[in-house]
Amino acid sequence: MPALAQRILHSLKSNLIVQILTLAIAYAVLGRLSLLLAIPPGYAIAVYPPAGLALGIILTQGYRLLPGVFLGAFLVNVVIGSDNAKSFQFTSLLLPALLATGACLQAYISTYLVRTRLKNNLALNIDREIFRFFVWGGLIGCLTSASVGIVSLYHLDVISSEQILSHWVTWWIGDTLGVLTITPIVLIPLAKPREIWLSRRYSVMLPLTICLLMVFVAFIFIRHREEQKQHLEFRLEAARLSQSLQNQLDVHADAVKNIERLFAASKGVTRTDFNIFNEYTLQTHKAISALLWIPRVGREDRQKFENAVLQEGFINFQITEKNTSGEFVKAKDYKEYFPVTFIEPFANALTFFGYDIGTSTARRNAIEEARDSGNVVATDPIAFISEKDSHSSVMLFAPVYEQGKALTTTEDRENAFRGAAVSIVSIKNLIADLLTPEEKKLFLLKFYDLSYPGANGIFYDTISEINLTFLFQSTIDFGGRQYAFLAQPSRSYWDSHISWITWSTMIGGLMFSSLLGIYLLVATAHTFNVETLVAQRTSQLHDSEERLSAILSNAAEGIVTTDMRGFIASANQSAEALFAYPLGTLFGHNIKELFPDHTANTYLQSYLSEEYVHHGIPTRMEVIGKKRGNIDFPLELALAKVELGTQNLLVLILHDLSEQKRIEKLKSEFVSAVSHELRTPLTSIRGALGLLMGGVSGTLPEPIKKLIQMANDNASRLTLLINDLLDFEKLEYGGMQFQMESIQLRDLVKSTVDANIGYAQNFSIKLLFDAEQIADMLVTVDTQRFTQVLSNLLSNAIKFSPKNGQVAVEINRLDDWVRVEVIDHGIGISAEFQKNIFQKFSQEDAKAARKYAGTGLGLSLSKSMIEKMGGKIGFTSIEGRGSRFYLDLPIVTSANS
Repeated sequence: MPALAQRILHSLKSNLIVQILTLAIAYAVLGRLSLLLAIPPGYAIAVYPPAGLALGIILTQGYRLLPGVFLGAFLVNVVIGSDNAKSFQFTSLLLPALLATGACLQAYISTYLVRTRLKNNLALNIDREIFRFFVWGGLIGCLTSASVGIVSLYHLDVISSEQILSHWVTWWIGDTLGVLTITPIVLIPLAKPREIWLSRRYSVMLPLTICLLMVFVAFIFIRHREEQKQHLEFRLEAARLSQSLQNQLDVHADAVKNIERLFAASKGVTRTDFNIFNEYTLQTHKAISALLWIPRVGREDRQKFENAVLQEGFINFQITEKNTSGEFVKAKDYKEYFPVTFIEPFANALTFFGYDIGTSTARRNAIEEARDSGNVVATDPIAFISEKDSHSSVMLFAPVYEQGKALTTTEDRENAFRGAAVSIVSIKNLIADLLTPEEKKLFLLKFYDLSYPGANGIFYDTISEINLTFLFQSTIDFGGRQYAFLAQPSRSYWDSHISWITWSTMIGGLMFSSLLGIYLLVATAHTFNVETLVAQRTSQLHDSEERLSAILSNAAEGIVTTDMRGFIASANQSAEALFAYPLGTLFGHNIKELFPDHTANTYLQSYLSEEYVHHGIPTRMEVIGKKRGNIDFPLELALAKVELGTQNLLVLILHDLSEQKRIEKLKSEFVSAVSHELRTPLTSIRGALGLLMGGVSGTLPEPIKKLIQMANDNASRLTLLINDLLDFEKLEYGGMQFQMESIQLRDLVKSTVDANIGYAQNFSIKLLFDAEQIADMLVTVDTQRFTQVLSNLLSNAIKFSPKNGQVAVEINRLDDWVRVEVIDHGIGISAEFQKNIFQKFSQEDAKAARKYAGTGLGLSLSKSMIEKMGGKIGFTSIEGRGSRFYLDLPIVTSANS
């Protein structure tokens, strides 16, 4: 297996297309992640890590990977462009292509400059070479992408001429800092000579990475604080605008109330009085298009009213209404009329003179609402004469009552109603007049009638796209209606509210990180040169010692000698390697420390006793040894007691049995391999049977069809049995890996229930699970294994439930644990069988195995898996009434998440 992995890795390294795609993906992902360091609301960032990645890869792997830089940069800029673009345009691909060309050209030029100036020596073990590397590869090489990118943005009208310098400097600084901080990290695992770069893994890469992470965390924290501050400042400004608009609307409502007061205080108001009274109002309230007086004229008073106006010199005057074509025609016979009698300015609304406003249902409703309530009432949005179809005005009606009459009840006000003072207010002009030129540049606004849907309900709108992050919303009351006021900052607003604290934090932190990286490279270069010299001198000393111990060290078997107290006097290299001890470290240890089992100790003690005298060939015995790190392994031990003058020594000859045991294990695994090999032909058999059952070869006779169905069912059972056997084999030998992760239990259970709906429908069973009523609870599980366990419980409940029955899934919290229950109303489990239900191959009887197509392995597997994930499984059951199986898992809290 390791050889296969090495061949695959070598194949990937030698496959140019794979390398290009890998670089493109890494560049694109890193580029996308770098946008997390952007300072809102745009994509301006103080460091661009992909620039450092591109230089490091091209330096170490060659120019042949430049297409990967182009493709990665193109993908990043396409994503950024798609975030900003509303629709596809030619520049949607042209601009990313130009920017990718700049990034690719920069990687080429920087690599060329570094290789030329450093003469292809990437060891960076001399101070001068380190500084040259960063000057040519960073400060000078990074001029390329910034220049190409800014020229492209300017010629495609993405930025203005005033923005060229600031954007160029930001771009160049971002790429340069990306090279200074990221390129050393990329070079450490890839650059040659490997000796010096590998020695920098912990002395350069680790501190530099930690420093960068600290800078990024500090930046994100400060950026968040600044965003909150900017958000608050904007909301205060927007609230001020909202209140100013409310005040202006109130002032315009007061203007029409003043006309109502004029009529209420005077018994007779002439046209001249009306003109003089409203002259100042029209001069100071530019948003008012017209002021009207519409008296209430009954059917019996119509002729008298028209004659009175005619006597004023208005020839051909009559009360009019609009026909279906929108033309003014003589009004039909109605119970009452509300004709426009006084108009100021008269010339602006001459066509409305005599027009019965009450013929419009919406306006009549507004008149009646004002009459009944006694308050100023606004109409739906209307288009005044000068506005054509913009619908940016409203009509305000202020009721006028006869003097001296009671106004207590609605009926009183209806009887006393004389008419209404009317003001036509252009909301669009009102807002435009309210805003200063600076505010129009800084704020994007939208104002619309909440009760009037559609585009005609919008009075003012400069927001092309809603940005919920900085959107301010308020409700304004005016004329008895509610209006929505929306505001969000414009690009000019952000240009005038730059967070210099955020920028200085990032730039300062990155500059410190860059200087730290340069210092660490210089320091490690000095350390490596000294260590190289020391290693050369040490090697010469070791040569003489190795010649002395060559014979003993080259022995294939481990050889250890001890004194009669059991303390090791010598051990050859094989023995030390066998027990995973460094050379020379076994000396002085007691031999019993290497043999943890009782049998070996008894065997050794018999030889160490003074009374024991051994003659003949040393005996051999299989025992358990203990490697350094408390790792047990099998070995064969042969003992001999020898006399050297007056000193007795115990000689131990050791033979490692690990390989032999491994071969024995392979025999056991052969059975598992056979099971694996059965799956492929079995899948083909099931596929062929499925095709025959599906009628691919035509309609089959009923007897043959039954035989095929039987074969297919048994093939399915055999597949299930093989899968269960494989799972047991993995659990037994530790081959089953559990990828534990914290996940919302409700979502995981819902997805599992949904996946088993089809299976339940085959048995006419309804699955019940109310996910909306379940609170959020985090658990740590392997999602695949948990799904397998819960699916097994669901399939059992479905199979053992009566047709048209129900299976319910519930989630309940038990203190710091959560319980998932699967409840059925099926045949239940007998009391005698309940104690054996989690054993392998357990079925209550053979008929059940055939009837319900089970192997008896599912629950045993489920128990092992859920316990591996730190959970519990259990059940309660009443025979003939159903079962309730449950899974208990610990809840992940904020303290232990």
